[in-house]
Amino acid sequence: MKRDTLKEYKSLRNALHREKEALEARLHEVNAVLGDAGAPGKVSAGKTKRKVRKRLKNPMSLSTAVVKVTSDKALTKQEILAEVGKLGYKFAASNPVNSLNATLYAKGKFKKTQGGKFSPAKK
Repeated sequence: MKRDTLKEYKSLRNALHREKEALEARLHEVNAVLGDAGAPGKVSAGKTKRKVRKRLKNPMSLSTAVVKVTSDKALTKQEILAEVGKLGYKFAASNPVNSLNATLYAKGKFKKTQGGKFSPAKK
């Protein structure tokens, strides 16, 4: 007897659809009991909210402020932080040196001289 692959395919496909409908019905029952807290796309009640900090408004970017304070003479990181603060720049980070490091070591923006002092890179 010859196999009819088309009939087999239709039979398997129909069986999968029936199984899917049964699983969806069961999931609907579970969600109803849970009050939809566990439904896909819903946020679980047990999740904690992240603390959102308001972004500080600075008169200029940190990079611009560092260029401004180091344009006359090379300064150390601590001197740069002090001078940038005098310009009115405020850091939101708990450790401002990390933000300053990211700015100072950005490729090609600043050069480090002897004594750990930084100045704008020549272009």
